Amino acid sequence: MRQLNLRVPETIIQGLDEIASKEQIDRTALARKMLTEAIQQWKVEDAISACRRGEITKARAAELTGMSINEIMDEVRRRGAAPGYTLDELRQDLKSLFVS
Repeated sequence: MRQLNLRVPETIIQGLDEIASKEQIDRTALARKMLTEAIQQWKVEDAISACRRGEITKARAAELTGMSINEIMDEVRRRGAAPGYTLDELRQDLKSLFVS
């Protein structure tokens, strides 16, 4: 594990302390947990955006995010987009299987 030193406003420290107290964990563990969750959320947002633009398939999005195809499709549905698996996506997925 590597160390990361940050300077943050006092309001962030106060917020972390408040949440850490309620969660009954120390501030460092909470910050690590929140960073991990934020990174995962960013990956999901980025992958779903790429799906919407037709740059990647839902299967690739699932792979990039560490989620199952069903979880990605549920996430797409929650965001108001059509979760269906298109013929073009199937072709792309099959092509990537045989090209690797």
